[in-house]
Amino acid sequence: MASEGLAALIDETMASKEDIKAVKEDVAAWHSEMNQKFEAVESRLGRIESLLMEEQKRKIEHLETRMKKLEDALAI
Repeated sequence: MASEGLAALIDETMASKEDIKAVKEDVAAWHSEMNQKFEAVESRLGRIESLLMEEQKRKIEHLETRMKKLEDALAI
């Protein structure tokens, strides 16, 4: 009887091969979905970085132009 109880307990708590396969498939699907989402975020961040770099370049060029005008005005 004790061995039957132990066998029943093992049957109730052990995952079947099908259960393990289903979990692996779920994890693989989740991994794929997360990769897609991370790629989308990375793409957006790349665009934001590009816009910020363009803005900084524009500001620096504007400052250089203003400095040149000041130098010319002061005849330095």
